[in-house]
Amino acid sequence: MQLLTGFSLGCLAVVFLVVLRDFRHLLVGKVFLWVLIAAAAFLLSRVAEPEFQWLLGDVMTTLPAAFWLLCLLAFSPKPEAKAHRAWVALALYSFIPPALSRPFGAADPDAAWWLHGLGFKIPQFAEYLLILCGLWITAAHWRNDLVEGRRKLRIALLVSVGATLLCVTVSLNHGLDTGQLVAGTVGVATLLVGFLLLKGQEGVLLDLQRSPASPDDTKAEPLPVVVETAPEPKEELPLAMAAQLKQIMEEEHFYRTEKLTLKMLANRMSLPEYRVRAIINVTFNYRNFNDYVNQMRIEEACERLVTEPETPIQNIALDIGYRTLSSFNRAFKDIKQQTPTEYRQSQQPK
Repeated sequence: MQLLTGFSLGCLAVVFLVVLRDFRHLLVGKVFLWVLIAAAAFLLSRVAEPEFQWLLGDVMTTLPAAFWLLCLLAFSPKPEAKAHRAWVALALYSFIPPALSRPFGAADPDAAWWLHGLGFKIPQFAEYLLILCGLWITAAHWRNDLVEGRRKLRIALLVSVGATLLCVTVSLNHGLDTGQLVAGTVGVATLLVGFLLLKGQEGVLLDLQRSPASPDDTKAEPLPVVVETAPEPKEELPLAMAAQLKQIMEEEHFYRTEKLTLKMLANRMSLPEYRVRAIINVTFNYRNFNDYVNQMRIEEACERLVTEPETPIQNIALDIGYRTLSSFNRAFKDIKQQTPTEYRQSQQPK
């Protein structure tokens, strides 16, 4: 037991140093560091003296919330806290009530029903919801990541961490901890994380919240790109493919297609998906396919809002590919920081 715990703690320490060295300046890197600290607290709680159990217990209880936040920052196109108020509240509830009620024996089934329920049982369900939500965020958005190699590394990284975290949480909440099994699982997962970090370096935890460069911005500094290559030798993307993409999207207005996906665009260009991802990423510096499509749609919307002052906004939204007015308003405000109505009014001659 102590041997496996020491092995796992050593693996955690190595990964911690790698993340601290390369990603400490990123918010997502700082959250990942806390995940590693909480995992170390879980391992130490198996061998620590009783007087330190309360502190280690409070730290490791934050694991599900930290994992959810890690997934949100790494994968969600809208990681702002105000867009996820309910989940933020659930994350806080998952570890604050247990920490406050632990001294009063909330974990004891013989405690008062309200104390045991509010301070122990309900936070347990909150932990499971947070882990599942984190995995859902990972699965829901990874296909839109335009950097092929980074997509694969990230999905493997966070799924391995999520599976291990789920195993740890179940073992803690239901008394299924066999010591060797959990400690060994954490050690293996940590080795996998370390391998992925060393292999992916610039791709695994790269900050996704930086604004993509405008398609017309020719002075933008190229972003670090990890491109999956086909059997043919590595070479710069042919200009003909970029020209084909530009013709289809800008001249034929293919971006107006309702429910447009990367697969649909790849079929239209008769190219594999990984190649289309690379073209959009290298040529226009976009990291997310939806951002690329929304930018083109909103550019046309802005032009029509000014040149067609009598056309209803809903008609414009439907014409450029949005199914509902609400989704159009949301995308427009995300890019222009104002509603379509406000934009139209601001462009009218005074």
